[in-house]
Amino acid sequence: MHVTQVSLSDKTSGRRMREILGVMRKYKVMQGLTPEKAVQMLEALGPTYVKIGQLASSRSDLLPREYCEAFEQLQDDVTPMPFDTVLECMDRAYGHSWKQVFLAVDPEPLGAASIAQVHKAVLLDGTPVAVKVRRPGIVAQMAEDITLMKRALATAEFVASAHETVWMNLDNFIEVLEKTTDNETNFTIELENLTRFHKECANWPGITCPVPYPHASNDAVLVMEYVQGTQINDVARLQADGYNMDVLADRIIQNYLTQVMSVGFFHADPHPGNIIVRGDQIVWIDLGMTGQLTASERQQVGRMMRSVVTDNAYDLMQAVLSISRRHGELDYGELLSQLSSLLDKYGSADLDDINIGTVLGEIVEVMRGQSLIMMPAVTMLVRGVVTIEGLMENISPSTNVLEVLSTHVMRQSLDPEHVKKRIADLFMAATESTEALAKLPYQVSDTLEMLDRGELRVKGDVKVSEDALATIYASVGRASLALISMGLFIGSSILCTTNMEPRFLEVPILGVLGYVGAFVLGIYVIFVTLKSRHRTKNNLKAD
Repeated sequence: MHVTQVSLSDKTSGRRMREILGVMRKYKVMQGLTPEKAVQMLEALGPTYVKIGQLASSRSDLLPREYCEAFEQLQDDVTPMPFDTVLECMDRAYGHSWKQVFLAVDPEPLGAASIAQVHKAVLLDGTPVAVKVRRPGIVAQMAEDITLMKRALATAEFVASAHETVWMNLDNFIEVLEKTTDNETNFTIELENLTRFHKECANWPGITCPVPYPHASNDAVLVMEYVQGTQINDVARLQADGYNMDVLADRIIQNYLTQVMSVGFFHADPHPGNIIVRGDQIVWIDLGMTGQLTASERQQVGRMMRSVVTDNAYDLMQAVLSISRRHGELDYGELLSQLSSLLDKYGSADLDDINIGTVLGEIVEVMRGQSLIMMPAVTMLVRGVVTIEGLMENISPSTNVLEVLSTHVMRQSLDPEHVKKRIADLFMAATESTEALAKLPYQVSDTLEMLDRGELRVKGDVKVSEDALATIYASVGRASLALISMGLFIGSSILCTTNMEPRFLEVPILGVLGYVGAFVLGIYVIFVTLKSRHRTKNNLKAD
């Protein structure tokens, strides 16, 4: 059941609205909110608004950085449910006694939050597990708050300070909030995340996550492997146990980059409490918040990372535009200039001296100034990378995330599969460009004829001579032939990586013919270009 599917009575909504307005009056919202007061107000409003603050802490593209930093302090500090209430919730979720699933449940909670509580338990077959139990009434409470939010905030303002008003993009923000609350309150989603992540871990030596138990789980109760180990930020204990913190740090970063760049399914909340060291394994726990990137988004994220490493402002701008939405006027020239200045600032510095979190934060600030809002999944990724970097500073100060990122990106660029995909993309681009250029002479001719007949007007008198038309046709023709030659070369290169028959000297004959055609066309284009240059230089007129 989704949070927003719960129906509400006007009476209940009215009472909750009065509570919200009372809290807002208490903190004098209309007179301005400092970051500290905003945190206190969200805590007073309850778990839904604490979740809003936690979510907003990653939206530096919507809010000033000082508010995001303040909202990071929000914690689910709540009183644990009585054990009898936990057992009642389990019975209600299963539709029968919990004793038909477990031999025993530990009365002492492992953790308590605003949405759920976790206990250690033992399955009927003797397997120790962790059981996450949803609090009673939390779905209805969050549904009520989100519904009221939609009604009230459609015309409201978030007041950032006494002198500055911050308007948030409500459609985008509420959309992300609804998705997040659905994920947090419907445990079948976290179960699916665990199942998928555990499957991916089979390809990552030394990396794992808790084993899920679908037969004992539902939307209100989640059962998973009980993980015992040491939190990654307990450096003293890990070193005493013989672990090399630099090696652990490198494994974590490399795996996180693999999650993002190769799989597109990543842990969106990689704080120290969610990373456990167990034997020779790194265990990622709490998969309630994950991010998913489409193939296109992964490509653009990779492009953004490469552009930062290679100091390419134009590529960075193109990547930024591809992973964001525009809400307002956009000055492309100014955006490119700002990104160029940003990269220039770090261009002369050593990678060891560059903080990737700072760079990403400044990129987001530039985007916010240009009315650009990142896609939600990319925003989660940025927050995850910044969190990972903060973790590295504590457990392995000598490890530089940007340096590891640079190595990872370069290694991925040389991967045969990546190279093959790039060649295929270039071949498709060359084919499309060739088709477009083949039409260009006709389009140019039509346009010039329209100009000549007066059907198309421009500011100024335009007269095109026959010599100019001939030059245009000749230039476009040569460009088309050059692109065809390039397409044949790229296509032949792809064919040569296959086992296509028949073959000549272990190379597909079709690939050989393509190379020959590309060579002949290339020589012809060079010849006619040099010939034309010679005629022009000597004031000769072509026959």
